[in-house]
Amino acid sequence: MRATTMCLVAAAALCVYGARPARAQQGATAAAPWQTLEEMPEARWEMASAMVGGTLYLFGGYGAGVQSSRHVDAFEVADNAWRRLAELPSAITHMNAVADGRSVWLAGGFKDGYPGHAIDEVWRYDIDDDRFVAAPPLPEPRAGGGLALVGRSLHYIGGLMSDRDTDSSDHWVLDLEGSGNWTNAAPMPAPRNQFGTISRDGRIYLTGGQLGHDSRNGKPGLDQTRVDIYDPSTDSWSAGPDLPRPHSHAEGSTLLSAGRIFVIGGRSETRNESTIWVLPREGEWSLFAELPQSLTAPAAGMLDGLLVVAGGAPSGSTPHAMVWARRVEPGRDYP
Repeated sequence: MRATTMCLVAAAALCVYGARPARAQQGATAAAPWQTLEEMPEARWEMASAMVGGTLYLFGGYGAGVQSSRHVDAFEVADNAWRRLAELPSAITHMNAVADGRSVWLAGGFKDGYPGHAIDEVWRYDIDDDRFVAAPPLPEPRAGGGLALVGRSLHYIGGLMSDRDTDSSDHWVLDLEGSGNWTNAAPMPAPRNQFGTISRDGRIYLTGGQLGHDSRNGKPGLDQTRVDIYDPSTDSWSAGPDLPRPHSHAEGSTLLSAGRIFVIGGRSETRNESTIWVLPREGEWSLFAELPQSLTAPAAGMLDGLLVVAGGAPSGSTPHAMVWARRVEPGRDYP
């Protein structure tokens, strides 16, 4: 009999088959406790991720010992179960992913171990056929940039150049129904890398990020608070509300739910974050809740008001395989 993982009961509590309560850090919202779900097949962080239907897909990233991975895993939320999928064409980290119907687009990244080298590769993962299809490459190698889909246009923004240290302001657009060539759009106002990227109401939001990479690691001023908003209809940028504190490494855990942008975990300067920040359509950022543990570069997805957080590194570059979930109640848990 198929195990039913998720059910809504009185007071909108979360009922998960085989789940265990997760001990939350001080300051976490008590109204909707975290539950511990089935662990990932292996501990990973810096993964690209996408939620499609009721499945959270994880691509590549770093495993133990900062070893980049070719593994692709799918978490079936309703079954509380993982399954291994076709491997990436090569071991890649620092790439971003965006869902497109029954496909997931992946672009750029660092390839073949640490420190690796930046690539121009673009792939479309076909969910139904469980295979990767090569797409037109980026104009130049990039890693840690933002990837977004608005209509039938795929946007790649910013990121690191081949030296792993120089930030790019480039903004490239691929018309998925056009000639198959990347074209230039208005450049990113403040070049940086490892920022969150999300589309809302036809505009692209870039949240936080860091300046440089290898030479500035661990130095003050690395992570940023700024939020930039791109409007494709005018090919122009505007400033959004700054994050409450400097923030990066939440590329795979920045998501949209009920019109609100969530930034989950990540890093603030040298400190891993347990915070979950939320930005409504109108107003400023506010603290929604805290994770049971501080995490940099986890993956996250939302399914019918259920927030799922997988992997990430609790400290340093050592990942864990934990998966947590909790209910999100619009109008009750957050504005």
